[in-house]
Amino acid sequence: MNIHNEGVIVGGNVGKNAFRGSRINSGNNAARGEAEPGATGGPLTDVAVLTVLPQEARAMIDVFRHARDYRTEKTPTGVVHRAAFDTEGGGRVDAVLAKTLDRGQRSATAAYANLRRAYRPAVVALVGIAGGIDPKLDIGDVVIANQVVYYDERRETPDGPVRRGEATMLPTAMTAVVNDLFTRHNEPFTLPSAGGDGEFRVMSGTVGSGGAVITDAESEIRSFLQTFNEKCRVVETEAGGLVQAVREDATAVTDPVGWLVIRGVSDHADPAKGHRDHDLAARHAAAAFEKLVPLLK
Repeated sequence: MNIHNEGVIVGGNVGKNAFRGSRINSGNNAARGEAEPGATGGPLTDVAVLTVLPQEARAMIDVFRHARDYRTEKTPTGVVHRAAFDTEGGGRVDAVLAKTLDRGQRSATAAYANLRRAYRPAVVALVGIAGGIDPKLDIGDVVIANQVVYYDERRETPDGPVRRGEATMLPTAMTAVVNDLFTRHNEPFTLPSAGGDGEFRVMSGTVGSGGAVITDAESEIRSFLQTFNEKCRVVETEAGGLVQAVREDATAVTDPVGWLVIRGVSDHADPAKGHRDHDLAARHAAAAFEKLVPLLK
């Protein structure tokens, strides 16, 4: 069992400037989130959001459109969306939104690298859907990761696979932000459902991540994850790539970066899994992000 608590270690000082860094480039290029040739250090934007599925992208685009200074930009890997979110103290969180080119861990890793190279975000958030393996979860509930367990590492033996889960804890500064969210609103707290009827819950928990799409209630992967950590709530297929990319990002030594994973439950990772509730779960995850983003500064 490997436990990693890596990312950004800044103690509990998550205040106005915790992840802000210094904007080295104060001219027009920096304002547009473009690095000057040869420039180093400091974020050019505060938070970058990664989505994977079209439903996830549409949900986050709607959130960005309701913020300030919304616009789009063309990049070599697709269109990105820009906006600014207000904070309680009258400040702003500058954000960029992008969609990965494909599903899975590898595409998430590449998308992270592209965002860091182009925008040097202080925080990268993966926002979208997941399968719920905690029987207490309802469709539409949202889980904000306090750790990600990558479950694909294993040894193949004549008696079957022996899994070697690798857990990466949420970085210290991001843990403080998430704790602040739940201190303000309780845990779990509820938000109005995007379906227009009722509410959904937002809570923290462990996210299992790997290459397998799970549609079996008796899956050995599900059993492993809940033995590894009985509080593993959801499974998905990109967060492992994101957290590994952050861990191995050499630029993070001098230009710190934090990560967040926010997942709405679209199914129960069983034979009934389908696409029916993808949009609902994506919109709930986006709503949870909107609630959290002002606390990033």
